[in-house]
Amino acid sequence: MDLVKKLFQGDERSAARLISLIEEGSSEGFEAIRLIYPHVGSAQKIGITGSPGAGKSTLTGKLAAILMDEGRHIGVIAVDPSSPEGGGALLGDRVRMGEADKTGRVFIRSMAHRGYPGGIAKAAIGATYILEGLGKDTIIVESIGAGQAEIQISVLCDTIVTVVTSGYGDEIQLMKTGLIEIGDIIVVNKADKPGAQEVVQDISIHFSNTEKNGWKIPVVAVSSLTGEGFETLKNNISRHFDFLKHADNYIDKKREHLETLMLSLLKEEIWDRTMNMLNGSEEFKLILDGLKEKRIDPYEAVRRTSEIAFKHKILV
Repeated sequence: MDLVKKLFQGDERSAARLISLIEEGSSEGFEAIRLIYPHVGSAQKIGITGSPGAGKSTLTGKLAAILMDEGRHIGVIAVDPSSPEGGGALLGDRVRMGEADKTGRVFIRSMAHRGYPGGIAKAAIGATYILEGLGKDTIIVESIGAGQAEIQISVLCDTIVTVVTSGYGDEIQLMKTGLIEIGDIIVVNKADKPGAQEVVQDISIHFSNTEKNGWKIPVVAVSSLTGEGFETLKNNISRHFDFLKHADNYIDKKREHLETLMLSLLKEEIWDRTMNMLNGSEEFKLILDGLKEKRIDPYEAVRRTSEIAFKHKILV
């Protein structure tokens, strides 16, 4: 395939086109992934997550610029909430990544979440393969911050950076939902604002007796405004990647993550095919009418709907 050949030669336009094909669900895009996949697997993938408004995009841009200055080849995938009308990326994270974007040496791609469960766009998985095929050795995935379902990003990326702020009220909810627990590194952003050090202390106490498979979770205060803490953050990311690679169960964990990713994509595929079939089904319409009129309960509606789906053999 010509696009794949150009991709391996470092052509960014081919990378952008291939990502668009994956977003569109094009068979050509998935054929490209089949050709690219045997050649990927060594890039470091960093996930940036956290609550909306925590400053993830600015932090991502700053981190990308610092890593680029070390000689790394950086790709960034920024997942935005979908536009309620057009389905495209709503916020355009790229505009908040000025420091990295202005260099022209960091490949940044915003993409819409499109309702994919797990806080990352379905196409983001394929996009990481494409960026690695382009020659990127470090790929940063910034997710939308979707609460507990965000856990999905932990199987796509090697190192998860959870971003919180000195506001802290919403961060208590992050602890309750488990979002903060998936972080390998906790970053308290906007360290130049009052209360940041108190947040660092609170979260450090929270994790004082906690380890993730032998890894002690560091809590780092950073300021995208002043640059404070970014060297420490960068060092902790490198340290965590080294920790993973030298862990006895590294290969087994990578295989488990691949299985989890595949099953997540399978769920999405089943859902898409099921809804495409049901949307044109008179039987399904009758079930919905019965549900709305309280002639059948929700559980019975699900049972009957699943019978329709299996009858049509949606995966054949």
